[in-house]
Amino acid sequence: MSSEKKVYKLNISGGNDGPGKGLSKIIEIDEKRFRFEGMAIGDVIKGGLVGFPNYEFEIRGGSDASGFPMRKDVHGPVKKKIFVSKRGSGYKPVRKGQKKRKTVRGNEITHDMTLINLKVIKYGETELFKVTQEE
Repeated sequence: MSSEKKVYKLNISGGNDGPGKGLSKIIEIDEKRFRFEGMAIGDVIKGGLVGFPNYEFEIRGGSDASGFPMRKDVHGPVKKKIFVSKRGSGYKPVRKGQKKRKTVRGNEITHDMTLINLKVIKYGETELFKVTQEE
């Protein structure tokens, strides 16, 4: 294992309801503060562990250092080439019926993940999304 410091980028979205609806925020945290390894898409994280007390976040996806996206339907901490035909994580067909083989990550977070997407499930007292009003 290398001696370089591991930093996760957390892309936090406000979800479908609450004060952060339609908003997002990117923060960086050190691996020593909280380890995401072994967690999977759909797992719930207590917000106090990442610096937001009384919040709850759900893991919705992410990508590794090479930019390969995570997919919920690929199980385990693997990198696979899958045959995709519908719009989803990592693929956008140009015309109807188009199919393509794409490389994606599994649904489990590994040591080489750099970006993790989170969704707010439960809001706490501190303000996570600050709305700036322009005049």
